[in-house]
Amino acid sequence: MFLSQRIFYVLLVMLPAGCVIGPDYLRPEMPLPAATHKEIAAIAPFTASDWWKLFDDPTLNRIEREALAYNRNLQMAMARVEESRALARMALADRWPTIGIGGEAARGRSSKEAAVPEHSRTLDAFAAFGLASFELDLWGKYRRLDEAARAALVATRSGRDAVQLSLTADVASLYFYLRTLEAQTRIARNRLATYEESCAVYRKRFRAGYTQELDLQRMEADRLATAVLVARRENELSASGTALAVLLGRSPHDIVQGFSEPGKKLETLTLFPRIPENIPSDLLARRPDIRRDEGMLMAANARIGAARAALFPSINLTGQFGFVSPDLQNLFTDSARVWNIAATLTQPVFESGRRFARVKAATARQKQMLAQYEQTVQNAFRETRDALVSCAKTAQALEASLQRAQALRRSFVLSQKQHTHGYISIIDVLDIQRQLLQAELDLSAARQGRLNAVIALCRTLGGGWREDSGFQQVHEQGVRDHNVEAKGQEDAE
Repeated sequence: MFLSQRIFYVLLVMLPAGCVIGPDYLRPEMPLPAATHKEIAAIAPFTASDWWKLFDDPTLNRIEREALAYNRNLQMAMARVEESRALARMALADRWPTIGIGGEAARGRSSKEAAVPEHSRTLDAFAAFGLASFELDLWGKYRRLDEAARAALVATRSGRDAVQLSLTADVASLYFYLRTLEAQTRIARNRLATYEESCAVYRKRFRAGYTQELDLQRMEADRLATAVLVARRENELSASGTALAVLLGRSPHDIVQGFSEPGKKLETLTLFPRIPENIPSDLLARRPDIRRDEGMLMAANARIGAARAALFPSINLTGQFGFVSPDLQNLFTDSARVWNIAATLTQPVFESGRRFARVKAATARQKQMLAQYEQTVQNAFRETRDALVSCAKTAQALEASLQRAQALRRSFVLSQKQHTHGYISIIDVLDIQRQLLQAELDLSAARQGRLNAVIALCRTLGGGWREDSGFQQVHEQGVRDHNVEAKGQEDAE
């Protein structure tokens, strides 16, 4: 027993021994725009984790919570996190010894020709033993694999956050699209009712001979065109309702019922007249897609070290301690005690360059992840810049659309009065009425565009997610390892 304890302590001492081969991770340096604390504070309301509450719509708040609880894509992303966590735990376990216990009971009969005289041909054998095996991580292969697994877990978590952010943005966008369709359907129905009243009057006047058939037919054509618009908007409204129900993760029974929950009308939703104009300097920590790709880059960087470590000899330690006896009653006695310990060194001599090819493949994958990370950073700042500009321009478009609709409403009222007094024809009135219908539809679309611009801004700013502790630990460990290695090189020089 004393010997087995000594062996166990030796294994523990040798466990952290050895060097770590391969490049240490350092975040790629890229020229980034800077922002002051005042600018960061101005943009803070749009970076909350529950950013959709900015719109102050209880229905939107409720369906966002529903989507986060039941959406299938998010559930798959969460399951991927659990899988990645288990793989990280497996990678950590590879760094420790494997210890097991076993037992054996056997009974056999030997040949009569080979049997020793005066000895029984029937033989019994009993054994109980414990065994341990451990590969010395002299070159840091398993430490690099552990680092890669932890980085992959960080990437998977960030991927889940990216799915969650995309989901909440899609729910808000589709919800506002549905409210826009409701508003446009109301506008079209009201205009259709006006046409039907006017057509009823002109039919009577035509039968009495007070108006031309041309005027009546033109009015009928506008009425029918509006009826087509109503049917199309109602169809789009139904399709958007079922799409939203799917996004919320509802059952097939609820999906066929569509989405009919009341909420704020499009005209009463908050439109945020003032939006910040500058990009925050901590966008790299906010965006989950950036953190996801950096986690993948960390993992690829660590796998280079694991591939290089595989080029060096591996040393495996195995040990066994137990008892062997032909008599079960004497199994656990001192005379039945057995043990063995062995060390095995292996070094491949010829594998046709397989291991060198693995190093090259790992290096190439790291370059791919680096390019992908840099491209994601570029796209993030592009999207944020575009979202900020969109917020400003959609506000201008909304104001112009509002003034245009007001002007046409006034023009329509004046045209009706002038037509009543015989100053203009019904054709002029119909033309203004068509323009007014389109202006009101454009105004609702401008409101939706403004809301979508705010959604896009919240999405591009990361929606409240921050760099998690696991990500920061992996990054800081890489910086520490790099500094230690650099200091060692300076001392050697």
